[in-house]
Amino acid sequence: MLAADGPAVPPTAWQTPPAAFEPAGTLYDRLADTGFDYGPAFQGLRAFGRRGDELLAEVVLPPERHGDGFGLHPALLDAALHVCLLEGASGVRLPFSWSDVTVHSVSATSLRVRLTPTGPDTVSLLATDERDRPVVSVGALTLRPVTAEQFSAAAHGHRDSLHQVEWVPVQPAAPAAAETAAPLLLDADHAGHAASADRPGFAELAGLLTAVAAGAPVPETVVVPFLPGAEPTAAAVHAAAAGALGLVQAWLAEERLAASRLVLLTRGAVATDPADDVADLVYAPLWGLLRSAQSENPGRFVLADTDEHPDSYPALVRALASAEPQLAVRAGRVSAARLATVPPNAPEAAGPFGPTGTVLVTGGTGLLGGLFARHLVTRHGVRHLLLLSRHGLAADGAAELRDELTAAGAQVTVAACDAADRDALAAVLAAVPAEQPLAGVVHTAGVLDDGVITALTPDRVAAVLRPKVDAAWHLHELTRGSELRAFVMFSSAAGVLGQSGQSSYAAANAFLDALAQRRRAAGLPAQSLAWGLWAEAGGMTRHLAEADLVRLSRTGLAAMPSDQGLALFDAALRTDRPVLVPARLDTAALRAQAEVPPLLRGLIRTPRRREAVATGTTSFRERFGGLSPEQRARAVLDLVRAHVAAVLGYASPDRVEPDRGFLDLGLDSLTALELRNRLGAEAGLRLTATLIFDHPTPAAVARHLEAAAFPPEEAAAEPDPAEVGEDEFRRALAAIPLDRFREAGLVRTLLQLADSADGSAAVDDDEEEHGSALDTMDLESLVRVALGDK
Repeated sequence: MLAADGPAVPPTAWQTPPAAFEPAGTLYDRLADTGFDYGPAFQGLRAFGRRGDELLAEVVLPPERHGDGFGLHPALLDAALHVCLLEGASGVRLPFSWSDVTVHSVSATSLRVRLTPTGPDTVSLLATDERDRPVVSVGALTLRPVTAEQFSAAAHGHRDSLHQVEWVPVQPAAPAAAETAAPLLLDADHAGHAASADRPGFAELAGLLTAVAAGAPVPETVVVPFLPGAEPTAAAVHAAAAGALGLVQAWLAEERLAASRLVLLTRGAVATDPADDVADLVYAPLWGLLRSAQSENPGRFVLADTDEHPDSYPALVRALASAEPQLAVRAGRVSAARLATVPPNAPEAAGPFGPTGTVLVTGGTGLLGGLFARHLVTRHGVRHLLLLSRHGLAADGAAELRDELTAAGAQVTVAACDAADRDALAAVLAAVPAEQPLAGVVHTAGVLDDGVITALTPDRVAAVLRPKVDAAWHLHELTRGSELRAFVMFSSAAGVLGQSGQSSYAAANAFLDALAQRRRAAGLPAQSLAWGLWAEAGGMTRHLAEADLVRLSRTGLAAMPSDQGLALFDAALRTDRPVLVPARLDTAALRAQAEVPPLLRGLIRTPRRREAVATGTTSFRERFGGLSPEQRARAVLDLVRAHVAAVLGYASPDRVEPDRGFLDLGLDSLTALELRNRLGAEAGLRLTATLIFDHPTPAAVARHLEAAAFPPEEAAAEPDPAEVGEDEFRRALAAIPLDRFREAGLVRTLLQLADSADGSAAVDDDEEEHGSALDTMDLESLVRVALGDK
């Protein structure tokens, strides 16, 4: 119970303090030795002592925290408890539950604290100000012991930074509601899969577009099945990714489908339970590819995975009426993906590494490879390492790393080997000494080639897939006969979260996650760790500029120090899950987004963005509708400048010059997409990906948004031709681009009118001559000719 006031409480009897207080530094030193290291703002304890069974303490809030705006500052209350954390024989004890809490006064910046034991693990608390007036009292505070291992994990972020994807039930839409949104099938070969959908199908996108051009309605939802068939090979994965890339790019390029959704349907390409197999490894990477496409193009794509149960496809059709971007259906039951923190009581497995056997590390001389090679030796006691890299000992720092590990007691072999080359990898594995057979694999290798999905090519995607997919598949096949204790693959949160600009990398890592599920289902060791953002730049992340890091931070990924990553690695090894996401999430950045992504709604407890009637165009019109035209133009421009400043990381919108080109301001393809998405969400409009090219300055975009949200009244849209004066007509004609005359077929008519106006003969029949003359005529000249001016 928490009360703002309560019954009178006895004073602390501070008039008789203990004879000698102990300085607080000794206590903080002891806490730090256990791994519990307080930051400066929370080191408020100044002195403490004992009087009989009671603990007394003096607590002060640091001056820099006095203006934080709390009635009772949490750092001050927390410091009041520090004196009892090390009491007892069970190590550190942390607050567990509170009862009868009363705040008697606010704004205190110092406390005199008395803690009185009321049971083996409970205390009462009374804190007063310097004049002995009550500030806060606690009737009963229960403390629970924490082990050193739990402490280490929590201190390094394990408690909040080790995640997994869970699938939670989704209530399907009622049949009547789903009927209006029945999808169209885009693959005649698999039409039987959608027999319950009362819509025609097309063999390919071109057929659908031809039908639309002939007058057929534009479908709201189109389903494209990618069903298992090909044997899982690296080549098959590459082909599948290239095919999906081509489809997505064609879909995004077709403006007639701008308001339609494309559903990529797989069967058995994702696991909805840690024990599940992933039957379709070939199409599993499509989930990573499309997750990034979803981030770049909100509302345009849906990922769905079904089984062969007859109720599953009809259930999926009904579920498409929801706004969930990722759906899985098993035996007619629909679920959606959510990221969840791994519970503390998850089953823990014994550490798989040790002094016997050889551990192979791909990318072993790179930043991450070297970091974890050291950790395997110093923390896990590994004594035989095989480090693979394409350049072997010729790689930067490779010889120094080998010497360092050797000095630490390990026998180290650095081999020049591209693990994506099956024959080269087989030769290296064959050379592993029989007396120290291969016992573990840590696959850290990978490359990046960031770019929005519309800019990618099959070759660019293949270059990113190769070191991840090909190498992992070869390692999987070539080590099946080995008695491995560990098979750890370094995946990326990009494959789970779908980072913009990383479609190919997300696809590669989604394959690793699926392969881990496949191996576990087959009784083989496997774990895929989908790492978040590492704070230490190098290797694959060396190319990231400060603006890139700021952009990533806005997606909710916080940089992770190396020591935290190592602690999460150890925690993951003890957790019996095939796929884990060790990543620091910036919850404040996520809450600041217009809408929390559905995948993260289990972690970020904020209301969903209100429906479009409240936050879309209606809100935009309400926000600016009451202003005069001049005021509205300024307000919309200010809004655009604010969003431009946000995506570019500017401290103030004042730095954004309204008439300066976006490219000059520093926007690239990724920040341009982010700006488009932010403005579209703000205005409730679906904006094209070419927004900044069609409207190349902040002022031009502002005019475009204002015109879209506030179209002119119909009555004023078409003036009476009889009332149009010559000056007004000249201005209107001069404002029309020449290409618009060509598109409308009016060029010849204008020239004919011009010839007639000056009394000349009818237009010459030689169209080539007129075409040549027109090509050399600018718009101003054309208008003069059309109006009869010489």
